Amino acid sequence: MNDVVSLDAVRRGRSRPAPSGVEAHPSSGGGRAAAALPWDVEGAEPERPEEEAVSDEERLEAVSNTVVRALGRRQLSADETHSLLMAQGASDEEAVVLVARYEELGYLDDTALAEALVERLSARSHKSRQVIYRELTARKIPASIVNEALGQIDEGQEFSLALEAATKRIGQLSSYDDATAERRLVGFLTRRGYASGVVREVTRRAMATRKSSSGPRFR
Repeated sequence: MNDVVSLDAVRRGRSRPAPSGVEAHPSSGGGRAAAALPWDVEGAEPERPEEEAVSDEERLEAVSNTVVRALGRRQLSADETHSLLMAQGASDEEAVVLVARYEELGYLDDTALAEALVERLSARSHKSRQVIYRELTARKIPASIVNEALGQIDEGQEFSLALEAATKRIGQLSSYDDATAERRLVGFLTRRGYASGVVREVTRRAMATRKSSSGPRFR
């Protein structure tokens, strides 16, 4: 099995009972006799051998392989990974141990994930700290880690991000009259979570950059 799953680490020597409804194979010379089936009569269909039960090692390896592939496609937080492990069939105890193992191997790093998301959502998407906080906590990243990552954006930087977003957006509203463009710009900035005072000031500055045009304007 792969080196991510260590049954000794997960179970610590405890044995797990057979799944409900699955009967262990009797040892030679003893054990419960199989119940008679409807076709256990002369001339009827012979009894088929029972399928071998999946071992804990095989089950955990299959679960881990699925989750590791998911981690290769997208960065997940530790808590998101714990939920995914349980959804794939791991117990809560097994998921806790496997998450710790993934962290040791570098597959999971909530701090690095939070910093990367803050950089992307602020610099590329021009979202405010308030909106970024909501999005990162929705990804089940601990609030303490989110706040630390957001520390790289101070009020001055957030104002600059808002002004950059407003200036870019106003250029896309050149076909609208001033009143409509201003209304749309305010809505754009508000949806990104900027404070009302920031929205007013950057809107004023962005509107001042609009060039007068004799062309048609639409409401």
